[in-house]
Amino acid sequence: MSPLVTALVLIFIVGFAAWWLLIDTEGVYLGKRVVIWLYDVYASRYDNIKQYDDVEEHIYLAQPLLAKIPATDPLVLDVATGTGRMPLALCQHARFEGHIIGVERSRKMIARAAEKIANEHFDEYVTLLWADGTDLPFPDDSFDVVSCMEALEFMPQPEAGLDEIIRVLRPGGLLLTTRRVNTYMPGRLWDESEMADMLSERGIVGATFHVWHTDYDLVWAQKGGESDFIGAMPAHESMICPRCQQQTIVPQAAGWQCSNCNLGMPTADEGVIEVLRAT
Repeated sequence: MSPLVTALVLIFIVGFAAWWLLIDTEGVYLGKRVVIWLYDVYASRYDNIKQYDDVEEHIYLAQPLLAKIPATDPLVLDVATGTGRMPLALCQHARFEGHIIGVERSRKMIARAAEKIANEHFDEYVTLLWADGTDLPFPDDSFDVVSCMEALEFMPQPEAGLDEIIRVLRPGGLLLTTRRVNTYMPGRLWDESEMADMLSERGIVGATFHVWHTDYDLVWAQKGGESDFIGAMPAHESMICPRCQQQTIVPQAAGWQCSNCNLGMPTADEGVIEVLRAT
């Protein structure tokens, strides 16, 4: 093999590896910080890349979600909310009267979500937290609905991330998540049977899989057992303090504060509660 051919082969290999590591698998094999950095980099262009369609969001997300729950005013947690896809889809549904808490680790992604929600005047129905979706500041069994879209496979430990979102879902509550398909991501993806077993082992029942996009199936399921419907409430009332773990969060002029240990979480100019800046 000539030096030129060797060089071209090496360039191809390096280029393909870079594409796979940074684009196709979104940096997940390079560590959590790289994943967050990439989302920060692409936040301003993310919606243009995804090209969400409001009609499709209504048909595949908002309408079936509301059809599967007993009331129109659920307390909803959207983990890895990104630029606000799920909050916007629900708020645009004419029958939705609940409250949605969106949690996102990328600061620039959630800032974009806040901008979009403010532009649509949905602030009354949505609270956004800059927080870690793998360490949720909520007690067990505290939401009627938990969603986590296109995100599990990018968490440091996908199964631990799944455990956390199931923890905060009340018995009888609705789970909406996704299963990545048509992508090579060793150790991070499951076939339909594997994911069904994994959910069942965690007390999740009635899982159904639906073809959705080229790269994702929708997964609808329910947490086993029964409990009272929670319903919409102010977000701070459902939260626990990240430091003392007490449900004693109160709104203040500059943010939220724990009345038990005085931990403060500032509110940014765009309205995001910055849990990760708590002091």
